Amino acid sequence: MPNPILPAVAATLAIAVVAPAAQAQDRDSYDYREGYRRGYDDGYAAGYRRALEEGSRPPVVITPPPQPVPVQPATPRPTGPIAITRAVYGSSSRSCDATRFVSRQANGRLTANVGVTNEMCGDPAPGSRKQLEVTYTCGRIVREASAYEHRSVFLDCAH
Repeated sequence: MPNPILPAVAATLAIAVVAPAAQAQDRDSYDYREGYRRGYDDGYAAGYRRALEEGSRPPVVITPPPQPVPVQPATPRPTGPIAITRAVYGSSSRSCDATRFVSRQANGRLTANVGVTNEMCGDPAPGSRKQLEVTYTCGRIVREASAYEHRSVFLDCAH
């Protein structure tokens, strides 16, 4: 019994073999070559016109970034050695004046590290957390520093 699918497959194969040959003939035809040449010429002409249009525009001027403004150095601040104006040691309920004690350790220096202890003026508030608050000047600049008991307060007129 003959296979009914075989003639259909043979016809498909014949079309597949003939199609590339027909395309090759189309490329060799005058109409195909003339259409290709016109498309190439039209594309070339359009690109040429576009280039001429861009050439007729004013050129883009790229300006350099502005020069940085020179920064004037800061005028030196009027500083000087440490001069203690006030020192208070104690708690919110009781305190004592520790100005003389702190002055002896810090006046005339550019920096000083003063230990905060009861030796400054006794124990003004036994059993309470105490703090030393110092106000001092560096030339004409007023500064403040503070530290709790058993710590150190750093006074600085160098910076």
